[in-house]
Amino acid sequence: MASNIPIYDQIAHQTGSRRFDKILLALFAREREANRGDEKEYGKMIEEIEVRVEHRHAILLELEKFGTYQIMNEPLDCLKLAQQEDLDEIAFLTKRRQASLRRATDKSRIIKNLRMVK
Repeated sequence: MASNIPIYDQIAHQTGSRRFDKILLALFAREREANRGDEKEYGKMIEEIEVRVEHRHAILLELEKFGTYQIMNEPLDCLKLAQQEDLDEIAFLTKRRQASLRRATDKSRIIKNLRMVK
C-alpha cells in the first residue's frame, strides 16, 4: 500500500525497508552528504577567488611602482574596488561554508541518535 508521501515511498524502495527509522536515517544521511558536498564546493570557490585576489594584488603593486599619473588613477581605483568585492565575496562564502558544516554536524548528531534508537 502506497503512502501519501511520495518521497517516503521512493526512499523506502531505495533502502529496501519500510521502517520509519531506516527511512529517516537514509534521509538525514543524504542531507548530511549534500551539506558536506556544499562545504567542499564553497572551499573550491574560496580558493579560486583567493588566487584571483593574489594576482590582482601583484598587478596593483606593479602599477603603483610607476607612480601616480592621472591616466592611471581610474584603472587603479577599478582594480582596488574589484579586489575589495572579491574579499567581501570570500567573507560571504566563508560564512556559507561554516553554515554548511554546521548543518552537516547537526545531521550527524541526528543520525547518531537514530542509530541508538534501534
